[in-house]
Amino acid sequence: MKNTKIKIILFIFFAVSILFFSNNEGLVDIEKTAIIKAVGIDYINGEYVATAQIAVPEATDTNTESKKTEITGSGSTVGNAIKNVGDLSGWYPQLAFCNLIVLGKSTLDLNVIKVVDYFSKTLRVQDSALIVVAEDKASDLLKASTPLDEVSSIALQKKLLKNPGFDQDVATNDIKTFCSGYYSRTGSSYAPLVRTVKADSKTQNNNESLTNSNSMQGGAKSGAQQNDTSKQSLFDTDTTLLFKNGKLVGELNKDQTKTFNALTKNFEATTVKVDDVKPDITESSHNYLVTIMRCTPNIKLDADENKLDLEITLNLYCKISDQDAEYSDATYTKNTPMPQPVLDKTQELFTKWVNELIETTIQTDCDFLKIKDILYKYHNKYYARYKDNYLSVMNTTVSVKVSGQK
Repeated sequence: MKNTKIKIILFIFFAVSILFFSNNEGLVDIEKTAIIKAVGIDYINGEYVATAQIAVPEATDTNTESKKTEITGSGSTVGNAIKNVGDLSGWYPQLAFCNLIVLGKSTLDLNVIKVVDYFSKTLRVQDSALIVVAEDKASDLLKASTPLDEVSSIALQKKLLKNPGFDQDVATNDIKTFCSGYYSRTGSSYAPLVRTVKADSKTQNNNESLTNSNSMQGGAKSGAQQNDTSKQSLFDTDTTLLFKNGKLVGELNKDQTKTFNALTKNFEATTVKVDDVKPDITESSHNYLVTIMRCTPNIKLDADENKLDLEITLNLYCKISDQDAEYSDATYTKNTPMPQPVLDKTQELFTKWVNELIETTIQTDCDFLKIKDILYKYHNKYYARYKDNYLSVMNTTVSVKVSGQK
């Protein structure tokens, strides 16, 4: 019996060894597979047009950069359009590495859930894939040339996924959260709008210097690649689009987007411009750059038979990072006390922006602050009473407190 077990173990060992060293059935041939980094969807002439941005690894000992290419397919559904990409190219579209979904402007005429549902329900796409809306065509955004990276989708993700300690001025959203918002009680979702901005000459010159330096270290590039900076673009992602039941209903500007992040996300180390402040009545106005060191938001809802009260509090702890050159002083690089007029103006600005968020929520019927979920969770007794008109009947109180080093 003991000898039989030993024979079985040895047989399994040799069988696995043979498969491991002589068989590649379980491996993916990277040259025969389309590793898609991003997918753009447009709606043209009654058909969905999918543009797949495919990473082409070309890393060597002397060159660590990746290349990319775009392939377009069309179909009556999003799935058919993506399948057509594989039919045309001969590469089977692998979406496991797809980190970005771009919706073209033309898809906004539809219920966007018709586009997004494919990516949320198929197991081939990760839930954390980001979703954005292009100002024009999704295909043009993916094909854009940018000095930030050879692959435009990777450059865009640098704007969307900032490391802790950087400005939180983009309302980043992913496929899972976007769809859960659509199917929730509020039916509300949001996504950042991406605009392309032409890189200025200074940015281009800096990029050319960097490119030339990289060429000397890692092998020369073609002259066409080095000099093709006139058409390079950067990305503006400060505007946030609002969706109700899959339809576009409004947007948040740059300041409102920052305030939305202050109420819903980690907002530390975000900077805010505070202009036209008089530190003293005898002085002229000055401009400041204020950094939020701590942010503590709270959204509270009280309900009874006769009223529905929404209370929003926002406590900010700040420091001055910079001010206009005319009044510049090296002491402001230290932890000096915050002038009271700067604290007052910062408080005034955030109070204004929070009130604008509430007004936008009411006007668009897009509950991006999830007030209805709070009503259902904490005041379920009155949910049936207010669920259809809670935005129009609620009384809102906004309290913003800004402090700094004393």
